[in-house]
This record gives sequence, C-alpha cells and structure tokens, in this order.
Amino acid sequence: MGTGTLRLIRRGEFADRLRSYRILINGAKAGTIGPNAVLDLKVPTGQLRIEARIDWCRSLPLTIEVAPNQRIEIEVSNHWGILLSIWAITLGFRSYLTLKHLRMSPIATLD
Repeated sequence: MGTGTLRLIRRGEFADRLRSYRILINGAKAGTIGPNAVLDLKVPTGQLRIEARIDWCRSLPLTIEVAPNQRIEIEVSNHWGILLSIWAITLGFRSYLTLKHLRMSPIATLD
C-alpha cells in the first residue's frame, strides 16, 4: 500500500473569482483551491471519490483509482458560468461545479 498525488487545477474563470472551492475526498475535507491555483494532495492508493463544493452547490462525484507513485490531474471549474448562475444555484446546485479528469502519470523518483 503506497501513496499517489492528486493535482487539482482551477483556472481563472470570472464566475466565483473571489471564492475558494472545498475539495472532499471520500467525504472528508481535503483542502481548498482558489482561482488560478493548483492544489497537490498526497492521497492513499485505491479507489477515491472526489467532490468539489462551494456553499450548498457542488460537483457530481468523480471516482478514480490511484496506483502507487501515480499523479492524477483533475480540473475543477464552474459548469454554468456567470450567465446561468441564478438557475445553477437553485435547480442546478448538484452540478454547479465540474470535475474533469485530465491525465495520469507516474511520479518521478530519484534513485
């Protein structure tokens, strides 16, 4: 049993530009990410369920499988944007944010 790295990337979007998103892994708070930022988290290997939240709004959960010494990159973003924000925070609150799996790569080690 080892560890891997989960890298979350958030670009500088207009919507939510003054707020941070909470990141949950397997239901527990793992960190926060602000606009135009990268968050690296050391995570256990195996299956993980990732979610992003802001206030009562959230993303749909993303389930990933982490192998030892693997880095997984995920982009977190506002799904609806500023124009549809009223609808998004009321009826669309369960999919207000989006988690997009970008890539997997081995973590370089020095031997």
